[in-house]
Amino acid sequence: MSAEFPLFTAGPLYRLQEKLGLVREGKRRLGLTAFYSLCIAWAPMALLAAAEGLAIGPTRLSSFLMDFEVNVRFLIALPVFLLSETMCERQLQTVVQQFQSAELVLEEARSHFQEVVQDIVQLSSSGRVVAVLLIIAYLHSLIAFTFIINYPEVTWRFGAGDDRHVLTLAGAWYFLVSFPIYSFMLLRWVWRLALWWRLLWRISGLELNLSPAHRDGAAGLGFLSESLLAFGGFAFAVTATTAGEVADYVVYDGVSPLQYEWEVGGLLVALLIVIAGPLLLFVRKLYEAKDSAVFQYGALVSRQIQQVDRKWLSGEPVQGDAGIDFRAVHQLGSSLTAVHNMSIIPLGKDDVLKLLFVAFLPYVPLLIKLVPMDEVWKLLLKVVV
Repeated sequence: MSAEFPLFTAGPLYRLQEKLGLVREGKRRLGLTAFYSLCIAWAPMALLAAAEGLAIGPTRLSSFLMDFEVNVRFLIALPVFLLSETMCERQLQTVVQQFQSAELVLEEARSHFQEVVQDIVQLSSSGRVVAVLLIIAYLHSLIAFTFIINYPEVTWRFGAGDDRHVLTLAGAWYFLVSFPIYSFMLLRWVWRLALWWRLLWRISGLELNLSPAHRDGAAGLGFLSESLLAFGGFAFAVTATTAGEVADYVVYDGVSPLQYEWEVGGLLVALLIVIAGPLLLFVRKLYEAKDSAVFQYGALVSRQIQQVDRKWLSGEPVQGDAGIDFRAVHQLGSSLTAVHNMSIIPLGKDDVLKLLFVAFLPYVPLLIKLVPMDEVWKLLLKVVV
């Protein structure tokens, strides 16, 4: 199998970045890419709004710079989407390579394993998929346009007209350029998650060389938990966007952030399910491996104990007893304990908490209104540590 798993460094968009000088000697210039995204998605809106007197307008809704949701979306979420790509790809490459490095795929299934990986690589670089995502992004923008145009109050997107609201220049750029870019980046991450689900689903169907007594407590699949933080940037960007929306109500309308505790909690749970869900595809295999190993190791330990008893307690001669001693029995007993303690869910508690911590960070500033900042950090440190 190729050492690479190019979920991001492949396809027409990557080639476009190469032509624009955003990729040099095979390395992506992420800082420059994020800067360009700001120059295209956010800066023109700010300049156009300023030219129309809507940067700080007569009301909050008609003031572009006072719109937390929009500014967080393009100043924070969009750059994070872009900056997180390399980290995600490297992490997922390491996880995929581990299947071969640890010889978890049986020899007769290795060619099939390579085909599975190549299938995902081809899907990730498909130009047709890019086109479909672009179309969906513009449909998403059209839906947003339809919703906002019916808003009863004047906003920086729609100024006051004779009969109805008139689309401003900043609003036109928002719906034609900025929002589709954000939506497209969001959809790309959703597509990558779908590919990750597909990859692990197909790998879970292969014959795997699992070791129920493995010290990672997951039959050698504990490394899969490392994939959670690969999507940490995605989770942060999503929650940052929603935190910006909540901030509009908390700061300007005086709403308590606790009023949104169920929405925030629901989003965190949904992100955890979407990101950690693929690992649950291995539950059946791990359950079967554990169920079989409990009896196999139990029988082996019983035979060893019986031989030790005959040799040391009864004084009976035991055929091939050179290696029969209490140390061997102890080692087998430790292996049996490891099998009994083996988890059928290859998820590490620390990795889950780290993901939730990263996803919750955008909401921390909202808590300042209720709790002093030093208390917030103490609470977060307690959760992590």
